[in-house]
Amino acid sequence: MEILEISGVSFGWEEMLSNALKKGRKRKPSEDMISAVKRAYEKGLVCLDMRSALEIYKKESDGDGYIVISQEGGTCEKLFVGSKVGLLVPAEEVAILLCAVGSRLIDSMRESEKAGDYLLMYYLDVFGVLALAGLSSKAHARVSEIAASKGWGAGPVMQPGSVPGWSVEGQRDLYRLAHGEKIGLTLNDASFLIPHLSESSLTGIGPHYGGEPGVKMCDGCPRRDKCLWRIENVSDE
Repeated sequence: MEILEISGVSFGWEEMLSNALKKGRKRKPSEDMISAVKRAYEKGLVCLDMRSALEIYKKESDGDGYIVISQEGGTCEKLFVGSKVGLLVPAEEVAILLCAVGSRLIDSMRESEKAGDYLLMYYLDVFGVLALAGLSSKAHARVSEIAASKGWGAGPVMQPGSVPGWSVEGQRDLYRLAHGEKIGLTLNDASFLIPHLSESSLTGIGPHYGGEPGVKMCDGCPRRDKCLWRIENVSDE
């Protein structure tokens, strides 16, 4: 198991403001808006505790909607991944990742809400979404680095709740397999990671994948048009 700890972010408050302003909006941001963005950025930097848990498993076989994985000295386990299991057919191993920005940022958002500072709360959430995207990118770059060290490539990034046929309940398996408790995560009754602004994913690695890093499966995701991560980070132009 590998725990990645990332400090700092690669964006500034200007990028937060740019992401918050919808495309095509011509009205200039108000002074209150700019002030809230700056406050959220400064507070967010102090509150961040970005960590990612990475666990690698050997893929033993694959079947109808599932793969069988194992680790050295352990027993084999059947892991359901849904109808897109074919994306893992070329995999020799699978990398399971959990990424989280930490509970202090979430606590700060709640404090802002209690104080009635809803603009600050909103921009803290924008900050967290961008921070999580950056953490996720670095964590998946680490997976690609591990694959490259073996002369392999990495497949698409698959996430429970975003892959057709693989519901969010699949996070329970990924949480357990990547030991989410070691980075301060828990699960609620609906199988969502707590604190929120966290994510889980699975990526196949092996010699039959291309050398380019895998990408999130936006085109096949049923939440594509409502996904906050996509709204904040992906351009369709």
